[in-house]
Amino acid sequence: MKEFLKRIISYGMRRKVLTLLNHIWVAFCSLLPVRRLVLFYTIRADGKLLDNSKAVYDTLNCKKIIFAHKQPHSKLTKVKAYYNLLTSKVIVTDDYCGYMRAMTLRQGQKLLQIWHGCGAFKKFALDARTDVSPKYERAAHSQYSAAIVSAESCRKVFARAFGIDESRCLALGIPMTDYLIKNASELKNKALSDYPVLKDKTVYLYCPTFREKDGQVCEFDCKINWDNLSKELNDNEIIIVRKHPVENRLFFEKDYKNIIDLTEASTIMLTAAADVVITDYSSVVHDAVLASKPVVFYCPDIEEYGRGFYISYPEELPGPAVTEADRLLETVRETKEKPPVAEIERFRREQLEACDGHSTERVVSMIEKWLKDSR
Repeated sequence: MKEFLKRIISYGMRRKVLTLLNHIWVAFCSLLPVRRLVLFYTIRADGKLLDNSKAVYDTLNCKKIIFAHKQPHSKLTKVKAYYNLLTSKVIVTDDYCGYMRAMTLRQGQKLLQIWHGCGAFKKFALDARTDVSPKYERAAHSQYSAAIVSAESCRKVFARAFGIDESRCLALGIPMTDYLIKNASELKNKALSDYPVLKDKTVYLYCPTFREKDGQVCEFDCKINWDNLSKELNDNEIIIVRKHPVENRLFFEKDYKNIIDLTEASTIMLTAAADVVITDYSSVVHDAVLASKPVVFYCPDIEEYGRGFYISYPEELPGPAVTEADRLLETVRETKEKPPVAEIERFRREQLEACDGHSTERVVSMIEKWLKDSR
C-alpha cells in the first residue's frame, strides 16, 4: 500500500499532507493540559541521558521523563516528541531541539538549554557556517527561558550564537562538571575497576570531535597509522579512543592490546583516569582542564576545518598543537612530563569560573522554582 500511494501521489503532495497533519497534531497537543513535570529532551543518545543532563535528572526530586532519540526521528517518534514538548511544564535540553521551529511554548512553560559542553571554544549555531539558514537557527533557539554557561565571559558568546538576549544566558556553571571536581579519585577508581586493562598503565585518552561538510556529518580521517602507533607504545602505555556520539565509523578494526575503543564509557570518567587527554576542537578540553589534566591538540585538518573559534587557535590553547601523526606520541610524552600548568590555569579562569562543584544545585533550584510557578 505504501509503495502504491507513492506511485499515485507526488512527493510534493505527500509533503503538503504531512505538513498539514503535523500542524493539526501540534494544535491538538496545545489544547491538552500542561503536566507539572520535567521533560529531558536529547538527541545525543538513544534511550539514555549523557553526563550533563544526567547530573540534573539524578538530582531533581520531582516527576520527570526522558525523551532520548538520535536523529533522524521516525514519524511515530515525532508524534511523541510534540506531545511531550507541548504538555511538559519544564523542558530541559542539552543540544538542538528542532521541534521549536514549528511550535510555540505555551503560557507557563519553560525551556532550559544546559548545552553539552563548557566554555566558548569552537563556533556554533548562528556563528557557525552550516546548511541551516539563520532563520531556522533563530527559530530553534529563540524560545529559551534560560541558557546555562560556564563563565561570565561566555554569556555574550552564547547570546549571539543563539540569537537571544544576554540576560537569558546565566553563568550557573555546567552540571556535569560537579562530579568531576568533587569525585575525580572515585571516577578514576571506577574506570580502573570497570576496565582492568588500564591498571598500572600510563593512559592517553583520544577524544576527537565530529567533522562535517556542507552541514552534514562526514567521516573523519585522523591519519593515524594504528599499527605503527601500537608498536611505538611502551609496555606501560595505553591509548583509549572515545569517539564523538554522532561518529559511527570505527577508527580501527583490528584488536590491539594497547589501543582500545571505549566510546560507550563516560567521558568524564575516562578523563579522570587519563594522564594526558588528546583532542582537537572538542569541548572535552574543558573536562581535562577542570581535572588538571594536560592536553595535546592533534589537528591534522586544521587548514580545512571550517567551524572557526572564539579564541585565537592555537595561540590561546592550554596545551601544544600538533598536525603530524608521526609527532603525536612524542608530543604527548613531552606534555606528560612537563605540563603547561600556567596555561591550564589561565584557560580555566577564563572559560570555567562558574564551575565550582555546585552547578547542579543552582540549575535544579531554578527548575524547582519554575515547577512551583502556578501560571
